[in-house]
Amino acid sequence: TPMKDEDYWQNQLPDPRVLDGISKGTSLIRPPGGGPKKHGAVGRGPFGQLTMMGLLQMISLGERLKEELEHSHDDSDVDESHSFVNRGKLFTPNKPLHPSRVKVMSTDFPRTVQSVQAVLTGLFPDAANLENAPIEIDLQQTNSYFIPDPQPRQYKHQLALERHLSNRPHLRKKEVKLQELAHRVTDALEGHLGEGAKGVSFGIGEEKDASLANKRQPLAWAQLAEILVCLHSRELLPSALSEEDVQAVSDHVAWRWFENLRHPVLAKSAMWKFASRLVENMQRKADEHDRHVGAESDSMEMVVEEYEQECIEEPWLCIYSAHDSTLIGLLCVLQLEQPAEWPEYGSALKVELIGEEDGDRPTKALQHWVRFSLNGQVLRSTWLVDDNNETATMVPLDRLADMIESEHELFEEEGANDSGLKYSWKDGLLKEH
Repeated sequence: TPMKDEDYWQNQLPDPRVLDGISKGTSLIRPPGGGPKKHGAVGRGPFGQLTMMGLLQMISLGERLKEELEHSHDDSDVDESHSFVNRGKLFTPNKPLHPSRVKVMSTDFPRTVQSVQAVLTGLFPDAANLENAPIEIDLQQTNSYFIPDPQPRQYKHQLALERHLSNRPHLRKKEVKLQELAHRVTDALEGHLGEGAKGVSFGIGEEKDASLANKRQPLAWAQLAEILVCLHSRELLPSALSEEDVQAVSDHVAWRWFENLRHPVLAKSAMWKFASRLVENMQRKADEHDRHVGAESDSMEMVVEEYEQECIEEPWLCIYSAHDSTLIGLLCVLQLEQPAEWPEYGSALKVELIGEEDGDRPTKALQHWVRFSLNGQVLRSTWLVDDNNETATMVPLDRLADMIESEHELFEEEGANDSGLKYSWKDGLLKEH
């Protein structure tokens, strides 16, 4: 969102030499026809860029990920007190963290590209690693499915579906209750807003309605939260606003987004393509492991397989750089428990593919499981219970794939018969009835 005092915000950006430094060893892959249509949240000038504060946060995230993923001992290290080989670390000295084992994708926003370049700087502190084996950052079409509110939407009926869900009685009631807060915060921010700030429109259920263009409207909740958090972190909050106001706006944004995106028809419409690709990537990696294990029964097949692995090995680590709304969309479509607060800057959702081994044949995977964690906190899957009848901390990969492909319906009213069917999700398509 454009703000006044553009010089101040320009001075918060990293020096161009710093940006050149983090971009070394990376190359941006865009479609042949050029980049995508700009999204309302891309920003202009210094607005929408990663600040120096944000850049340092992302380098720190890369360093933490390196520590989480790398094991200091070789592959034979098995700790009987630990349930995971190599203490659950992905990389070992024999199979080290290397650019060739990493795949990177990002939305085509300056801040998300700069963010993932900073993460890679933390992951590979020895710059020579990236310069000798540069990493491609795939930006192709990601703006269309890495975020729940692309412009335009993936499906022609999605905006109408968002408005329908946003107009449910309990949401309308809460909106009426909080209108005074929205107008008060918008008025207090008036002196901080730059030219064009009120023309920015983005967010699930918050796209501006052209029929209301002449009416006095507060800024969208997503904008209010973004601006308040930014100003508060720099102690620039207007005197008329308090920390309680910042928290109230942030809480409502989180509640509103989760309340809408939790409906499976909208969750699938907004995030199915991204979620299904995550699952497909894990299925390919699991299949690759199974093929490799099967090849070990024959020495000649094993040699061929090892040669093929060097050439076409699926990536060990996939990094996706996107937005807080992406995290919320994925939490909803994957049916994970809701975190207590809106994801903070520099948050990371980790999706781990875990092979359950046969005790008699340690190389044989009996089952592939998936575990999710947000900023180090394991998230339970609300759609599946374990043997203790508690929501599961890990889910079978095949069951996850089935859940992602499941069908859903939305009726005009709860308990209505088929004649009241309004929207449905089936075979990767949203339909309006």
